[in-house]
Amino acid sequence: IAEKEGENLEIEAKTVISNTGPRRTIKLGGEENFDRAYLKEVNEKVRPAQGIDYMIVSDEPLLDAPTVLFTADTQRLECFVGDRTPDGKNIVRTASVPESTIMYSPKKEYEIFLQDLKETLPDFEKCGGRILIARNFCGDWPFYGTWPGDCLTQKTPIENLYNVGDAVIPEGWVGGSGAAASAGVVVDDIKARVKPA
Repeated sequence: IAEKEGENLEIEAKTVISNTGPRRTIKLGGEENFDRAYLKEVNEKVRPAQGIDYMIVSDEPLLDAPTVLFTADTQRLECFVGDRTPDGKNIVRTASVPESTIMYSPKKEYEIFLQDLKETLPDFEKCGGRILIARNFCGDWPFYGTWPGDCLTQKTPIENLYNVGDAVIPEGWVGGSGAAASAGVVVDDIKARVKPA
């Protein structure tokens, strides 16, 4: 049931795909409609990861573009992704995940990020580097819907109700690409099980 222009609208469907995350899917579907085992699994496995996403721009290249630089000796950062804009600027994207994703100070995390940045890319200032965006993902808007490797399957106990997104990624995937892969799994299952109207 959806609301349209102040009135309720009932929509019938053979399948429903939810991208709101497993917890909200349960809330929308009514907790009483899900079995205890599934509710327990969601409660245990869906652990949103907080994090801060950074976009760095520079006049001179900080990395060969396009490339990915993985780091092994930083406090928070795992990798830098380099690219170029159409107007010739150099872009580097990176992210940091705090040691504790329950309680942390974005300001302190930013200071740790700057230290990692300067140690990993020492020519940052010389190349005209500047931080264009620092986005803090937390609460209802987490960095990841859950930690990679600790995800649920896309199917729910309710027949033909599926979840997609980064809380239900297939094994071996992560983040946005994992969310897309979850949708692929769901599409394949629907095609195999449900005849078109």
